[in-house]
Amino acid sequence: MTNKKKVLIILIVLIMIIIGNIKSYANIENKTIKKEYQTTQNAENEFLNEIYNTETENLKIINVDKKISEENYITKEIIETKELNKQDRDYINQEFGEKQNFSDGEYKGELTISDVKIETINHGYYETIDEKALNFSHYSDNDLNNIEKEIILNNTKYYLINVNWEAETTKPIDGENVPQTYKGNKIYQAVKKVANPNTYKVTVTYSGTIEKINTIYDYTITYENKTEEKQEEPKENNIVPIVIISGIGLAIILINLFNIKNTYIYSKTSKGFKLLKKERLSNKNVTIDITDYKNRNVDNIYAIKISKMAFDRLKGRTISITLGNRKKDIVIWNDYYEIKM
Repeated sequence: MTNKKKVLIILIVLIMIIIGNIKSYANIENKTIKKEYQTTQNAENEFLNEIYNTETENLKIINVDKKISEENYITKEIIETKELNKQDRDYINQEFGEKQNFSDGEYKGELTISDVKIETINHGYYETIDEKALNFSHYSDNDLNNIEKEIILNNTKYYLINVNWEAETTKPIDGENVPQTYKGNKIYQAVKKVANPNTYKVTVTYSGTIEKINTIYDYTITYENKTEEKQEEPKENNIVPIVIISGIGLAIILINLFNIKNTYIYSKTSKGFKLLKKERLSNKNVTIDITDYKNRNVDNIYAIKISKMAFDRLKGRTISITLGNRKKDIVIWNDYYEIKM
């Protein structure tokens, strides 16, 4: 609708009001307002006292909804690493523990093993001397030429280092027992590389859902807000000729019409909210300065009520409340707000 059409409609209504001597009265409207808050278990009593203190004659609490916030729960992981001698799962569970109780003063809960990673640690080799003693018998003489100097066992070369001879059978000759055959053992040695036992780097991940020790609650408070939109009540007059509404008189009426206050500013008191002042918001004027207002609240808590016509026009716009060098911006999605400057 163009501005010209709006002005024309307003003029027709004014003429009808003046001619018909119609009076305007205060319009009382009940609206439901929902506000969301968050508090903790430790601060709940103080929070509820503050909420109930917000009630006034025109603002009544009609419902209090409480639920545990999703913010109470988070997923937690803990990673632990140990070097173990074995890698089987039962041994790992025994060394680490399948479950773990978690508490850091803010959250608590039980975590269980969700992942296991195993890395083999090779500790290399060491050298050692391996000795083999091999028995022999029925040798006709004790000559070393009859003994192998090197032998291969299990793909390893062994070297002869000693031979122990012993008479196996004897024959008496000239009153002496002379050996006829020999037996004994031959000693071989080899230097062998032996692998050191492997160990295992085991990394265990514990995971699970933990919850806040000081429980967080989400509150939704539903208020019934009784609002009163007051309009100026013209004095009773007899029928006024249309001719009077012309020239300067028409201009004055239009000026007053476009300056109708559409926004109410309240200051919080011990007895509720008290009207501080009325202002007019428009597309060009989206700032309310309460710096010089009287009866300001010492805690700087205020309420802003916007008329339905102004709310429909300004919905989605940002308005600013200023108090000295302080400023609070509000995006208009509701027709009532409480703010602290």
